[in-house]
Amino acid sequence: MQVWRSAEHRVEADLGMRRAVRWYVGDELVAERRTTDEKVRLDAGTDRMEVRFSTLGQPRRATLNGDLDLVPDPGSAAAAHEERVRAHPTRYAAIQTVVGVAKVVLPIVATVLLARFTLPHLSLGLDLPSPDLPDLPSLPLPDLALPEPVREVLSYAKYVLPVVVAFALARAEIGRRRQQDEKRADDDQPRS
Repeated sequence: MQVWRSAEHRVEADLGMRRAVRWYVGDELVAERRTTDEKVRLDAGTDRMEVRFSTLGQPRRATLNGDLDLVPDPGSAAAAHEERVRAHPTRYAAIQTVVGVAKVVLPIVATVLLARFTLPHLSLGLDLPSPDLPDLPSLPLPDLALPEPVREVLSYAKYVLPVVVAFALARAEIGRRRQQDEKRADDDQPRS
């Protein structure tokens, strides 16, 4: 079980693919949800708790009202994850980038391989007629004569853009975590 805490709030989550997430204020259970989602949202009155898990079900963080991260129990999987992110932010960004690219590329590659190896061997014996469609009028398009180097760079943009976006999102998460550390440090300072 994973537990996150703050002065008033406690969130408990069962580990695994299908998990129960419970949110307590004081000792009172205010919200509970069973789900397999990576992002779990619990509402209690005007407050909102968002709990995030990895794709494989590992606990990541619990955030109150989109503003304050609760602290994971020491020694827990979420605490170990936070320590790794803080110790190696560039490595974290690189891993998140690779995972993001893999989520896009692997389904495409699997689909292409499946189509390549199954469709030629699939003989249904159907002779389907193709419909006769009328010729569509051609529209005059302006001649955009781009230099060859520009065209070559643009041909790779569709592959590079997802990588850049994944890296930017991972770096933004690192910045968000630093802000959370600063908030926690400010909250720990004695009030005069």
